[in-house]
Amino acid sequence: MLKKILIIIFSCSLLSAFAADADFNKVINESNIKKSDISISIVDLQTGKEVYQLHSKRHFYPGSVLKLITYKTAEYVLGSDYRFKTSLYKNSNNEYLIKLGADPLLTGENLKTLATKIQPDAKAIYIDDSIIDNEEWGDGWNKEENLNPAFARFSAYNLDGNIVKVSFLPTKEGTPASISQEKFYPLSFINEIITGDKNEILLTRKDYIAPDMIIASGTVDTLITRHIPVTNTKRYFKLSLERILNEEKIDYSGIYPFKKVTPDFTEIAIISHGMNDIQKAILKENNNIASESMFKVAASKRAKNGVGTFEGGLAILMDYCNSIKLKTDGIKIADASGLSEDNLLTADFTAQFLANPANADLKALLPTPGEGTLTNRMNYMTGKLFAKSGLIQTNSIAGYVDTLNGSTYAFCILINDKDAKNSDKKMLEEYLIREIFTKL
Repeated sequence: MLKKILIIIFSCSLLSAFAADADFNKVINESNIKKSDISISIVDLQTGKEVYQLHSKRHFYPGSVLKLITYKTAEYVLGSDYRFKTSLYKNSNNEYLIKLGADPLLTGENLKTLATKIQPDAKAIYIDDSIIDNEEWGDGWNKEENLNPAFARFSAYNLDGNIVKVSFLPTKEGTPASISQEKFYPLSFINEIITGDKNEILLTRKDYIAPDMIIASGTVDTLITRHIPVTNTKRYFKLSLERILNEEKIDYSGIYPFKKVTPDFTEIAIISHGMNDIQKAILKENNNIASESMFKVAASKRAKNGVGTFEGGLAILMDYCNSIKLKTDGIKIADASGLSEDNLLTADFTAQFLANPANADLKALLPTPGEGTLTNRMNYMTGKLFAKSGLIQTNSIAGYVDTLNGSTYAFCILINDKDAKNSDKKMLEEYLIREIFTKL
């Protein structure tokens, strides 16, 4: 009964709010955010006109909101029915070849499914990794973040998110903790973690000593797990393949030379993931590897040599924006996921991109409150708000709002005030979106 009363009261308050005009400036002025660090654009989908703006043409760091643009660009080339394939081939000489598709969702179990098709007397196992280039690190990424799973490397050899799960377990009080890995990868630990009365560990990577040398310090009271990015995706893939072959009693030397597929090879097995899985990973789960890999794979489709590069993806992005008559003056895109500190977008460009009829299908692909990055946000707008948020170096959110009066608006909010609390920035985002929802 109480729940019903609260719903009625809230509904009445929304209808009451709808009776007033939207006052975005008042919301902004009452926040704890510097006005100069806020950029907003709100566009009426029916007319295509901007109904409110604040610094909308000023260049701001966009964070993961950029994924909206790079995803749609890549889909423009790949098509909605594209599948990221990893294939196993065999020829009459009993030689095998694994053709990689830079599938960001490929798992060890998927690889095992392919590997079990290899006969114990295989004469050779080749790998064709030519679909994208070997640049595994985004331009402008912070090197100090190399232990952050969000900054995991990406390549044609994507496997298990290119991370290793490591467990830190307490032993006897005052003695070193135990460290174990779920899957083998040659990480070396200088173990300075002591079994104590609290969980507080610090991991630092010492590249100048060795690429996979990690100093682990602090205390551990109960089991702690961390996901650590690998520094060599190719090595991780081959070690995983070798482990699987050993488990399957396939005696092979462990040498996997590069070789492109030739006509004498026949495809005998395929593992694939479709665009539905990829778009969910990018737009709802904020998967950076999926975003970066898809961008380059799209570029491979137009590359003369068939090798996808970031530069090729950027050329496609500019071509796509030109095709929908959207100006790209002054924007700077340094990666596909929004991690790079060098990215610069405007709220005006982003909102106009979303409002363009060519991108109307994006709305249905985005999370609504209760899903993805909106799981614990603005639940009273479930089915009315569809948006992508970002939270690295900045707070950002962009998407669509179906308002109480039946209209739909595209919006982009970028907040680059690094001194403000994340909670205050999220609160401002919510109040601004609520203003759209109830008063436009």
